[in-house]
Amino acid sequence: MTLLRTVLVLRFSSIGDIVQTTSLIGTLMKYFPELKIDFMTLSKFAPLLEGHPHINKVHAVDINAGYKKLRRIGFEMEMMGYDLAIDLHNTTRSQVIRKVLINTKNVHIKKPRWKRFKLFAFHKNDFQNFFSIRSWLHESVHDFLPENFSINDTHLFISEAEKSDAWESLRKYDLKGKYFVVTPGAAWPQKRWKADRYAKVIDDCVHQFQMYPVLIGGLGDDICDWIKNIADSPVVDFHGKTNLRESLAIVSQAEFVLGSDTGFLHAGEALGVPAITLLGPTSRETGAGIFLNKSQVVEEKSLWCRPCSQNGSIPCYRKEQYCMTRIQPDQVMSAVLKVLN
Repeated sequence: MTLLRTVLVLRFSSIGDIVQTTSLIGTLMKYFPELKIDFMTLSKFAPLLEGHPHINKVHAVDINAGYKKLRRIGFEMEMMGYDLAIDLHNTTRSQVIRKVLINTKNVHIKKPRWKRFKLFAFHKNDFQNFFSIRSWLHESVHDFLPENFSINDTHLFISEAEKSDAWESLRKYDLKGKYFVVTPGAAWPQKRWKADRYAKVIDDCVHQFQMYPVLIGGLGDDICDWIKNIADSPVVDFHGKTNLRESLAIVSQAEFVLGSDTGFLHAGEALGVPAITLLGPTSRETGAGIFLNKSQVVEEKSLWCRPCSQNGSIPCYRKEQYCMTRIQPDQVMSAVLKVLN
């Protein structure tokens, strides 16, 4: 096993994918306890890794950085003298930086594009049963780990002060007891469940478990407004009102987090909070899925047409998007019961 002292990890986006890379970081620290790990990501995602116990420094890159700027960053990283650079993105941005690393040994992930193409186009699944986004990320460092290494869980850090501030914000809405988080937004509409069904689940959870519902999301997640207006129960709506760290602090103290295949479901698990994930156009083979024992997946497994894309960006070509419309509130409530029990 090669001795590693300093490592640079590159992953520029997005929330869920960056969260999953913390699994590999934990694995490396398990086998190299003295290792110093630096992380490079986009500036807007850098707060996600704040306070992480295994990350020495976060290098934040501006999203508008051009070719010359990226090459300069690469030269700066080369001067740092890392033993290894691990590119967990393998995009044009990371490739520009990696090509400048002449004396720094570097490895990168190999995206399973052909397997995914066959899965989406021909519905032929060549993925191994044990495949997950975490096992895939670890493929890049197999040569540096013991033969029978074990994969660590993901991990994020939230301070007690941040948790306390989150509670102060929640108390302004007269929230005093247990609560659950709903994150209904998604970058692509194909991944969003219907607002009226979220409202039904919220009402059932309030009536059956006396828990408060809290909505989080970005400024453009109008579905939060729709849910709040449809639900009979009072809803605490924080969408567009919190930054990344504040949202994480709210999630970290919830009983569970509910939503489709988005970053805050992965973040919840990294904070020890069980997730209930509604999977439609995506699947385990595309990087979706859950890892905590208490977490639950709700999906329509019998459909021949899913998964149909890696991130849900391709519009549904059927008369109805059955992968989402067939998911019913009672299925989600069944998942809630399993999580709470």
